[in-house]
Amino acid sequence: MSRDSAELLAAPIADDLRRIIGEEIAEAGLVMPAALYDLTEILRPGLPMVEALLDIYRGSLRGGPFQPQLLSLGSSGGRFPESALAPLRRPGSGPLLAIPFALVAPGEQLDPLRRKLESTLLEKGRAGLATDRALRQLMGVEPVHLSYATFHDLSALLKVQLEHAEFGGLWQLIEAALYRPDSVERIELEPGNRFMGSAGAVWTPWMTFDEWASRNAADVDTSLEGYGRWVRMQRQYMAGLQSHGIQVTATAPAKGTAAADPEVALSIAQAHAIEADRPWYRQSIIDQQGVTSAAVVTVTEQATPELGPVAYTALVQAADGQLLTLAHDYPVHPDGMQAILDHWAGHADSLGAAWQVERPGRVIAGGEPAQLQPWLDYQGRA
Repeated sequence: MSRDSAELLAAPIADDLRRIIGEEIAEAGLVMPAALYDLTEILRPGLPMVEALLDIYRGSLRGGPFQPQLLSLGSSGGRFPESALAPLRRPGSGPLLAIPFALVAPGEQLDPLRRKLESTLLEKGRAGLATDRALRQLMGVEPVHLSYATFHDLSALLKVQLEHAEFGGLWQLIEAALYRPDSVERIELEPGNRFMGSAGAVWTPWMTFDEWASRNAADVDTSLEGYGRWVRMQRQYMAGLQSHGIQVTATAPAKGTAAADPEVALSIAQAHAIEADRPWYRQSIIDQQGVTSAAVVTVTEQATPELGPVAYTALVQAADGQLLTLAHDYPVHPDGMQAILDHWAGHADSLGAAWQVERPGRVIAGGEPAQLQPWLDYQGRA
């Protein structure tokens, strides 16, 4: 909202809080950005939204003693005065959106105010008609249920949402990042995904198709289904964590990441972290060192209709057909897909080799346990 509109919204919100909490709230200050935010923008490790609002309030005092005041933060020229407060407005936000605000008071006033907020705000915190009308007129939204909540209330709502969608493990990692940053949180999912969280960040070992098939002694069809579930869950968890500002680092699948001691497992995972500037994990099958020339570099895109590319199999051959390199590259982030193709295209150029990408539209695998294989039947150009 603009600065003028922000003031028009802040006034009925302050009236609502006085009605719900009592007249003692007038002794506290209130600072509010006039914008709508997804919960993922608010519930982040260290609660940076709160810190940004408090910094603005402190700055308004100009070094003087505390004074209760109402600060409504609007935009000018479409921009907020503090970039840290600018809503992301990403596609897919909602359906639960929030207007965050912070109540500010000296310590002796803050503790009883906090207790009252936690005990009454969600239960009695229905917004008034004036606030509802202001949102409809100023923001052009149609609230279905408009009420007040604390950060703890929002956490409880998010917990219920995620557990209802069968993402209880994701909530465990988010909760630990929010409220237990000094602990080590480890979860393992039924498909075999593992996540270890500490200090507001998460590490996750990457599993290859061949490893999943070997671990489960699975044939091709079973491996395609089972590994597909692993990839889907891996991507959903990583995206969910990153949406809350939690850094997720993929790691090489070292054996020690399954250690019984969570701290030992975490330290081993951290030691095998995949570098951010190379967003893929490579499983090398054949790698002849010192190769300076080749005839052809072929990359097979291993993909499914539901998941898209899950791996890329690179085949480097000499003019006499000798196999120089066979490797499976797994994108550990979405940008890893194009990065892998760019890497092998550049490698083909450096070797003076022909370069081609094959897209058979499925995962090519064989054997029992199953293993990824390159697409070889490409005379008809897959």
